[in-house]
Amino acid sequence: MSIGVIMNKHKQVEVKINDDFHFSVDKGLEDIIENFFHWEIDTCNSCIDVNGSIWIEFCDFDDWKGFLQLALRNNIVINGAGYKRETLWNFLQEKAKVTLVFDEEVINDPNNEDAFEGTGILVICVGLHFPKELLEDFKELFFEVLPPE
Repeated sequence: MSIGVIMNKHKQVEVKINDDFHFSVDKGLEDIIENFFHWEIDTCNSCIDVNGSIWIEFCDFDDWKGFLQLALRNNIVINGAGYKRETLWNFLQEKAKVTLVFDEEVINDPNNEDAFEGTGILVICVGLHFPKELLEDFKELFFEVLPPE
């Protein structure tokens, strides 16, 4: 699931996945986030400008891995064993930064409504960051790998 991050006050637009599921996201990222859902790759946060960078968070490592796999397959089709031109795979390796955050899943404590308790389930989130001025380059490569409906 993807939701717009509330840490910055950027203009928001609504993304409607279906009649029952819609959310707000920073203007300028809506086409990317909506398309991730089309391809069944969930994101959970995003921001158009975190200290000059675009930020997209994948709250499940498997979604990040699936995205990378699609980028790699596209790179193989375009570049084969050599290098003919930039692909999303190259962009992610050379122009983006990735951060991993891991923690334990928590649930509401049934004995204290203001507290949480751990479940023992590992959660690995992946944050993708790249310079804001590269957004259009990213979009061009992104939509080549994950064409919209």
